[in-house]
Amino acid sequence: MADNLNFNADQKAAFTAIKKFLAHPSIDVFVLKGYAGTGKTYLMQALAKKLKEEKEEFCLLASTGRAATVLKGKTGFTARTVHSELYNFIGVNGLDDNPSGATASNAAQLSMQFNTRIADNKKRLYIVDESSMLSGEFQESDSMPATFGSGVLLDDLFEVVGNNKIIFVGDPCQLPPIGQPFSPALDKNWLNSQNKVAVSVTLSKIERTDSGNDILKLAGDIRDMHDSGVFELYPKLPASKLNNVKLHPADDEQLDRYFEKYTETGPTETLAIARTNLRVYEINRFMRNKLLGDANLDLQTGEVLLVTQNNHKVPLTNGDFVTVTALGEVTWRGGLKFQKVTVRTFLSDTEFKMQLSVNALKSINGSLTKEQTKELMVDFHSRMREKGISSKSEEYREAMLGDDYYNCLKATYGYAVTCHKAQGGEWNNVYLFLDNENNTMFRMPPASLCKWWYTAVTRARKELHLVKHWWVV
Repeated sequence: MADNLNFNADQKAAFTAIKKFLAHPSIDVFVLKGYAGTGKTYLMQALAKKLKEEKEEFCLLASTGRAATVLKGKTGFTARTVHSELYNFIGVNGLDDNPSGATASNAAQLSMQFNTRIADNKKRLYIVDESSMLSGEFQESDSMPATFGSGVLLDDLFEVVGNNKIIFVGDPCQLPPIGQPFSPALDKNWLNSQNKVAVSVTLSKIERTDSGNDILKLAGDIRDMHDSGVFELYPKLPASKLNNVKLHPADDEQLDRYFEKYTETGPTETLAIARTNLRVYEINRFMRNKLLGDANLDLQTGEVLLVTQNNHKVPLTNGDFVTVTALGEVTWRGGLKFQKVTVRTFLSDTEFKMQLSVNALKSINGSLTKEQTKELMVDFHSRMREKGISSKSEEYREAMLGDDYYNCLKATYGYAVTCHKAQGGEWNNVYLFLDNENNTMFRMPPASLCKWWYTAVTRARKELHLVKHWWVV
């Protein structure tokens, strides 16, 4: 594999290490770590091009739908989410076909079953971007009654990869999986403890920077604070007197400036990032009030939504942004409210006609509760039973995957997002709403707070906006 590419010394050394890894018979995993701006994606693009030229099979994956879309845009190659690569829908547990069938009283036992795909052992290289978010612990969905494989994402990934090699790519200073203190897929020692022989290379030279743009300098200062392991009781954010970092005197003023920039540049250029779902909800209401005159109005055409759950019927995934282009009739199923909508994706400009869950849209986290989702299962099962379709049949499974209501669009308003939802994306103008009362941000452990700051700051390309709190120095 030739390496006569326009690499810096760091990238050239990493590319050479990857070649050795691919040729080594007993090394399973290569970890490519790098901070924001070090050229990880450029290296992946170069590797993918070389693999294609040499007719070597490879599979590009990312931890979220948004990250997969961004990866495809930057590399020019098809990229999928890890979940879509790993899992197949098998059916619903807890159903039977007796005359009473599933009812609200026994809905508590219902859950969707996604089995891990059987490894085909075809030789291919797996490359996984944004690997910092891959979990190595059992995880259960708060909103979806579903079982995915073993429940441990990395265990299932290794099962599907089989004897093939895998490259994990990510930023070790970004947020880890929810509920875990570190990113296991980027930790060589953790991988070795899972009986995977792993090697690791770190890119450190910053390549993606504009002269005079201090956003990556701020990110570097936060990273150094994190890596030092020495923290004040209340860590300070060194964001004063930096180019491209704008400080506002108060939350209210920053909200007004955000609205002005948003209406000037549009949603693909400008975004607000907040720390909690509640603060995101409040900012979304503020924006709707400014845009529409009343935050309590029903959904309007032209509004921006953020997809909050992967969809099995159309290629919309958690983290995708869409614009509402048409609104249709309102219907009810399983005690839940739906509206027919047409939405257009930001990046591909593709339109989809779907049933939107109004209940999810109006909730603080943009999702249905497990109980509400189970009511949809009961409703679907009742309709299938009326048609004489057995819950054990392939016809039932296919009908469920294609059902408009069970596969409704689950989304929230997309004028603001949490940092976890923003991971994998970048915007020219980012407005961070870090804390608005009682300094609750400092309840986070200092190392976790640094990772939150770092991840949020590195979403901004050209302008970063903050409120001048007492801890911004």
